[in-house]
Amino acid sequence: MMRTYFLDEHFLTQENKRQLTEDFAAAGQEIIFRSYKTSEEVISGAADAEAVILMAVKISAEVIAALPKLRFIGRCGIGYDNVDLEAATARGTVVCNVPDHCTYEVASHTFALMLALQRQLVPFIKRARAGGYAQGSEIQCRRIKGQTLGILGYGKIGRELAKMALGMGMEILVFDPWVKEVSEPGITLARTLEEVLQKADVLSIHTPLTPETTHMLAMPQFKLMKRGVFLLNASRGGVIHTQDLIAALKSGIIAGAGLDVCEGEPLPIHHELLGMDTVIFTPHVGMYSEEAMADMYHKLAKQTIDVLSGRWTNNIVNPQVREKLNLR
Repeated sequence: MMRTYFLDEHFLTQENKRQLTEDFAAAGQEIIFRSYKTSEEVISGAADAEAVILMAVKISAEVIAALPKLRFIGRCGIGYDNVDLEAATARGTVVCNVPDHCTYEVASHTFALMLALQRQLVPFIKRARAGGYAQGSEIQCRRIKGQTLGILGYGKIGRELAKMALGMGMEILVFDPWVKEVSEPGITLARTLEEVLQKADVLSIHTPLTPETTHMLAMPQFKLMKRGVFLLNASRGGVIHTQDLIAALKSGIIAGAGLDVCEGEPLPIHHELLGMDTVIFTPHVGMYSEEAMADMYHKLAKQTIDVLSGRWTNNIVNPQVREKLNLR
């Protein structure tokens, strides 16, 4: 029987495991659940895997070389920066993600972070719990309507967020080097990253983590922004230079940050970012809803079963692998 290993079962609920078990059993295949956090654990524990599904564990060239039967790698979610695509392609191993399972969730989570910052919810909650009443003299917020939301990366999530912000009366300015024109009413396409940085009252990041986007936002970029801008990141932590972000927050260039991701996550509990009153930090949960997770696992099961059954599937992120395989 063909074996698939789910490598980080600590992220799964019992219902998720039941659903995946049923999906694979219906296809006459087996899924095995393990909780691995290192490449060494994967190599020693999943040596007979024909497919692996993973959330956070790293699938390096070393891991791929050590799993002789490996035909499929499925990455839970959108990003796949923890998988060595080049090594997988060289081996003829198909790599897939699930880019469309949580579009609404990530956009709405980002929108919630923006509203919390704009309406100063955390300071107001602290004030109320301390016995304060009304706004006082220390906490200030501005009307959202008429502000400019800059969106870096205008894919599915960026477009969904734009729709939400338009409903609040915001002006939308987007930058994406792969997008040449936009047709949606109320959306303006910037020609350069610098244009968005200079004009945005709120900046939201929705780009993958690649060599080109790593530390795309650091102090030189922060210095171009309006003083008092809000920064949102629900994509990948490595897009932002963390120490430069802390410096920009301390200086007031950035008035507040809403972060669902950060470099080196999970952050240690004494990390400076977690202690800053101007930062709202959530633990990489933007993609989460019960419906989104069920949808993702069904799609991952189908992708895995397709490839192990000799069929091409959808959302292949290393299409060059088609030259090495003879699937139907």
